[in-house]
Amino acid sequence: MVAAAACALSLGAVPVAAQTTPSPPPAARPALARVADALAQSLAQAPLRALVVAAPLAGDGSAPRGAQLAAAIAMQVAGRRGSGSHARAEPLALQAAREAARSDSVLVYVTVEVVAGKLRATADVYPVPRNVWARLRNPEPGPVAHAFAEAPLDAEVRTYLAPVPLVTATVERARNFEGDVIALACGDVDQDGAPEVVAVSRRRVSTVRLRGGRVQILNSRAWTDLAGVAPAPLREPIGFASIVSAAGGGFVDVGLTDRARSLRLDGALRTLASFPGLAVPDGGASACTRIASLVVTGPLGPCHPGDPAPLAPSVGGQYDAFASARLVSARGKPYTVWAGRERGALEVRDDEGNKAGLDGIGAQLAVGDLDQDGEPEILASLDTMNPLEDAVVVRSWARGAAIPLGAGSSTRLHEVLRIPAPAGVHAIAVCPPDGAGVAPFVVATADELWVVR
Repeated sequence: MVAAAACALSLGAVPVAAQTTPSPPPAARPALARVADALAQSLAQAPLRALVVAAPLAGDGSAPRGAQLAAAIAMQVAGRRGSGSHARAEPLALQAAREAARSDSVLVYVTVEVVAGKLRATADVYPVPRNVWARLRNPEPGPVAHAFAEAPLDAEVRTYLAPVPLVTATVERARNFEGDVIALACGDVDQDGAPEVVAVSRRRVSTVRLRGGRVQILNSRAWTDLAGVAPAPLREPIGFASIVSAAGGGFVDVGLTDRARSLRLDGALRTLASFPGLAVPDGGASACTRIASLVVTGPLGPCHPGDPAPLAPSVGGQYDAFASARLVSARGKPYTVWAGRERGALEVRDDEGNKAGLDGIGAQLAVGDLDQDGEPEILASLDTMNPLEDAVVVRSWARGAAIPLGAGSSTRLHEVLRIPAPAGVHAIAVCPPDGAGVAPFVVATADELWVVR
């Protein structure tokens, strides 16, 4: 079977480093902190003496602790604005918030919603009439400043919402536009607010969406127009695709052992840069390594000048499949997970020193937090030579769970979902959350492309 890997979620034969390439991605941060920071920075010119009040939470799903989530954002915005700003500990309607702000210079009213897999917040600054005459002339003045921020849901935000079970799945299928897809990535590459699927085959790189049971091709570039042939291509190619969010826009890094160079492409699949190494997923970014003896192995380094240092010094093993993701725990702490297949066995580790393993997995891997509970899921195909027997298996990794004396590390990996794929699994990738349920993932088989929710 073809070996492939893709990360968890946006060239040419000669270097093109002279072109402008996006800034490296910022360090991963929890959604709640990112939203509060963005609002506070946007309202930096507003008077510091302010009362920050949140509206009751709105959204497309159940939120048993929605009031606490809205109030938490209000309190974080107030804290980031510094002394002079304070927040109410409970949400209020706008009229009640105006009354509560009578002794302050301004009211910062924050509207929070959880919708389409994102935490969104708007903040409006309302002047507070200084005396009774001002209140008579204009009792409800309109806003004088406005700010907006959003971030994908993560495990910390999910603690305020209803948990989502990861026991059943709905599969949307579309006839595949090509049968030799080797790697997938999923995310908003072109920053238009809607996720795309990046598909890497032996012939081309494409961005696509599924519409009404069909694969809609958005952009496509032939490898012959992007990079030269590798001096010694592998008989069974290994490929990677990583969508990276960066300041000023996202991009996608793709690497394929058939080709002499890895590539950095923008949302329209235009060339931004090319690299001599193999670009592999490294948390929320990419790092470059080499191919030796038919496996991915060796030290990791930045793919492009200005890229951040890799999160790990080396690949960590000799793998024919490799995946990585940057996730957030239920307490809001970012962490990184790496997973690789060595001689048919899964090796998984995180940056906190936790490790686990499992024998007999297939050559397609992906990592993500599908139910956003703070613990990662490892998605893999089966170790079989018969496509009719293949399947996508989702296992949850209890990273900090105690292991009984004499038990193997595989006790931490618990199978939660299995989807038969009788055409054979060629690639898997986890998408960003897009609704109130589990985060979707995409699967390429020999004849179909799936979106699984």
